[in-house]
Amino acid sequence: MTVFDRYRTLLHKLTLVRARTPGGDSPEVDALLDTMDEVWDAMSAGERAAMERERERLPRVNAPDAHALSA
Repeated sequence: MTVFDRYRTLLHKLTLVRARTPGGDSPEVDALLDTMDEVWDAMSAGERAAMERERERLPRVNAPDAHALSA
């Protein structure tokens, strides 16, 4: 699995976890965001650009926090 695929998988999982806990963050959300930060750092510039385009298509409600998206 590439880092791009790993990030996409984590993003999907984050969406599912947040759907279960709409009232706020949880330890599981925090752990996912931390992992997403690590995976993001491992992605190439091209992978990050492709993920930016993919995230733009996500509904805003399910988009991850900004700190998970930063380079």
